Amino acid sequence: MRISGAQGFELLVLWLGEIDAELGEATVLQAFIPKQKPIRSEDGVGYFVSGETLFLMNRALSETGLRLIAQVHSHPQEAYHSEADDRYAIITANGGYSLVIPNFGAVAPDPACWAVYQLLDRRWLELSKTTVESLFLVRDGLWA
Repeated sequence: MRISGAQGFELLVLWLGEIDAELGEATVLQAFIPKQKPIRSEDGVGYFVSGETLFLMNRALSETGLRLIAQVHSHPQEAYHSEADDRYAIITANGGYSLVIPNFGAVAPDPACWAVYQLLDRRWLELSKTTVESLFLVRDGLWA
């Protein structure tokens, strides 16, 4: 994200992993950067992921059994869920997460320092820092 940010662009990363419904836990096993087109205009910055890319990603998820746990992307300055983030979210399953990292990723690698949203009843709700700290745990040096 910092490399893209140094060029003035946002970047999208998807967290893929496994969900244990019985325990109510998800484990992130991979960070995946989908093919995307960076966008910069007088309206701001963003990225575009094609329908073909989404189709190929969904097929790969189906073949591997991995699940899409969270979408993570950067913003130039403040971290918040913009109207475009709401409208064009890749996460569509209830309970999914969207994490927005400020300053093009030039911050601590800690979700408690980011803006974290959860999709509940088709609405993105921002989670408190306390909730984020209780949800995202580090295992083996990685966020889980």
